Amino acid sequence: MICEAYYAYWAESSLVNQRMIDMAKALGKQDATKAEDFVAALHDLIVACGVVDLKMSDYGILKEDLKMYTEVAFETMGSLFKADPGEMTFEDCLKIYERSYQ
Repeated sequence: MICEAYYAYWAESSLVNQRMIDMAKALGKQDATKAEDFVAALHDLIVACGVVDLKMSDYGILKEDLKMYTEVAFETMGSLFKADPGEMTFEDCLKIYERSYQ
């Protein structure tokens, strides 16, 4: 549910352009030239898998709780954020949740 917003965040950062181009090509988008092409290929995969309609709200997640989920993510998985290609702040993570929310 959050993967498109997550990868769009990194595509916008320009930190992983070639890696994301390579991933887009691995997903069949042979004409990929920019990181955003991976996000488009990922969306196509989500549609093909029939999960495009998954919504956080269908699982009882409330928009007003997204800040709490961000806090929990940083408290319980904070070290995993260090494995990302660059620094992701609390606010960045919250924005990803907000962009993903349906």
